[in-house]
Amino acid sequence: MIAHRGFAAENPENTVAAVEAAAAATDRTELDVRRCGTGELVAFHDATLGRATDATGRVSETPYERLAALSVEGSGEPVPTLADALDAVPADAWVMLDLKERGVAADAVAAGADRDYDLAVAADDPAVIEAATAADPAVPTVYGVRESVPARALRPLIPGPLGGASPPRWAYPPQDVAGTIETATELGCAAVSPRYELCLRTDLVRRAREGGLRVLPWTVASAREYDAVAAVGGVDAVVSDVFVER
Repeated sequence: MIAHRGFAAENPENTVAAVEAAAAATDRTELDVRRCGTGELVAFHDATLGRATDATGRVSETPYERLAALSVEGSGEPVPTLADALDAVPADAWVMLDLKERGVAADAVAAGADRDYDLAVAADDPAVIEAATAADPAVPTVYGVRESVPARALRPLIPGPLGGASPPRWAYPPQDVAGTIETATELGCAAVSPRYELCLRTDLVRRAREGGLRVLPWTVASAREYDAVAAVGGVDAVVSDVFVER
């Protein structure tokens, strides 16, 4: 199990407190990475501040001094620099940095270098994956896989794969699964990280394994979802917002 933003449903996401709490339950953590207005890398998911804090504005235009004074989700925990978040990761753990924008790969890889845990870098933008590989070819990369736009739009209208009888696969909008695996392979990725519905409704897992790729689906929010995805043959680890004791 991989603690998504430090188990975001249970802790203030991407904070030092979340990293520390997640470390008590699992040795695998995922953090998001952006650059703030004064150049520091910060652990933060959204491009804007409004959802996770009571402030407004873009992270890329906000100086770190201001970010450090904000409270993430009303917790009293500030937005941390990436370095501070990584300092909270215990030795012998595994950390996946999800790079949310271009221009941060080299510095993110450098921030994770020479630490006593394993580092991986994820992105859904091939250019970001390429930049991370150029910065350090030894760092494993993970290609983030989203649903197609039609699938994402129709997801609320399609009976869920966990809600009784699942719809036939033809009821789910087409996905270019073969193209996705080809892209990940061409990029030299070690793994793909697909939206978890893709593991339940398409043959992505089979194709990924045939291509020599590990599969790290995201993001489940309940024990039921976790168990359904974990039961799919070929899934290596599940990115989760909640800790599921198994």
